[in-house]
Amino acid sequence: MTAVLRAPALALPARRATLVRSRAATRVATTTAGTPASIQPRGHRLHGQKVTSSAEVPAVVAATAAPDGVSTTHDAARLLAAFPVLALLAAPEAAEAAVNPVASAFAAYGHYLALVLVVVSLTTEKLLIKANPSEEDAQKLVVADSVYGVAGVLVLYTGYLRVTQYGKGWEYYAHEPIFWVKMGLFAVMGSSSLFCTIKIVQMAIAQSKGEKPAISEKLAARMQKIVNGELLAIASIPLAASLMARGVAFNESMPWQAGAAPVAAVSLGLGFKYVKEALTWNEEVPAPPAPPGDQVEA
Repeated sequence: MTAVLRAPALALPARRATLVRSRAATRVATTTAGTPASIQPRGHRLHGQKVTSSAEVPAVVAATAAPDGVSTTHDAARLLAAFPVLALLAAPEAAEAAVNPVASAFAAYGHYLALVLVVVSLTTEKLLIKANPSEEDAQKLVVADSVYGVAGVLVLYTGYLRVTQYGKGWEYYAHEPIFWVKMGLFAVMGSSSLFCTIKIVQMAIAQSKGEKPAISEKLAARMQKIVNGELLAIASIPLAASLMARGVAFNESMPWQAGAAPVAAVSLGLGFKYVKEALTWNEEVPAPPAPPGDQVEA
């Protein structure tokens, strides 16, 4: 049963996998001769069958494996009832399934809300970035970029919670290449945004000193191009997430370092590139070379 549940093609969530194990243990327990009524599975009914609670799964398994069955089950039931923590240690699947559903729902909600805010803020920046903006548009641009930064941090935090606590678990995502593709897309989006953020901050500092906000045609075109790339990257993330959740390209033998190394290289490389470009930005447009016929010989 365990081998089937861990197959990449099925990619069952932890709670469903635990439920299937519990139902299998229930069937074994109901067919075991001489099992007292006091240790019969208790809990809610599912399609006419009683499902064991998380604390009773170890007791039922012990009853089927022990030679004398009944006495061993009695001892295990008393021990687990007295120390609930032992039940979680004896059944890690039950502990994994005992995640607070409200906390899990809020983590998912925060993740989706942050993604929506990222899209809205990037779209707002695209509409506001233009040559020689007004003071009102410049202030709106600062607010939109600030919302973008906060939303990006929220995406990272809630995504971390979903990977480590409320999703399929790190052991699944670490061996899923598309998960690392998704992280790479987010790294591209975040690193390239540094250019626009630096130029917007410089504009806000100049505006706070009483200077008129100024964005040249060249700078506006460059910022628009970068924002378009960010929107393309975030539009690809839902597709990657859908494939990842269905176990496409899952490879259990893949080390997590093979996925994390390219993501780190992309993030650091692009981050350095765009920070350097923003800090050394040159507004001067080089003059085109003179035609060969116009050159004067010495």
